[in-house]
Amino acid sequence: MVKAVLFDLGNTLVYSHPEETFQRILKEHGIVKPIDEVRQAMAEGNKEFDIDKHTGLTAHEFYVQWNLVELKHLGIRGSRASRLAEEIETTWFQYGKFYLYRDVRKTMRKLKQMGFKLGIITGGYTEDIEQILPSVGMETFFDVCVGVNTTGKRKPHPKAFEHALRQLNIKPQEAVFVGDNFEADYLGAKNAGMIPVLIKRENTQVLSRLWANAAPSDVRTIKRLDEIFKVLDEISP
Repeated sequence: MVKAVLFDLGNTLVYSHPEETFQRILKEHGIVKPIDEVRQAMAEGNKEFDIDKHTGLTAHEFYVQWNLVELKHLGIRGSRASRLAEEIETTWFQYGKFYLYRDVRKTMRKLKQMGFKLGIITGGYTEDIEQILPSVGMETFFDVCVGVNTTGKRKPHPKAFEHALRQLNIKPQEAVFVGDNFEADYLGAKNAGMIPVLIKRENTQVLSRLWANAAPSDVRTIKRLDEIFKVLDEISP
């Protein structure tokens, strides 16, 4: 019997436009770049930056290093880039805007009413969770939140999922996990023994700072979060 439903955070429950945030911060420091140029630099930076090699860093150190790579692709280097990388990291949540997908709040309320435990397992840091959830009014919904620095391991490593299960005191087969990334979320949850669900929202175009990949067509997939109730009905004994 399913006792808990857990979720990825970015591009599953919330979304943002990081290229716009990056552009706004640059503009505050006298650097005006077209949004397409910023978007391209961030895309190139995402390809180059090795997330796994930097997982052991603090959140501040991690994002400063990532910012440096993206700034390099904008042609900004040296001491100026070092100062900007720090400024971008420390003011990101001041300039950044996060949005809750329309189907999230209603779905969470219904899951709570049905008695399910709720949780988040994200590839971001706990500091990110602590900033994002209050900004979208969702800070009281979740029984457990796991960031990369909670266990020192990033999805799809099973440690991230196992930690959440221990905190909730449930078995893997008693938990559904919903995420937008096939490798990190779907396969990660599946390999941890959980029931995986891939969400592929229609007409959603966001530049993820963390993950981006395609999935095979033969996986359990939903297009809206409220379709999780149909999945729960299908897997219930």
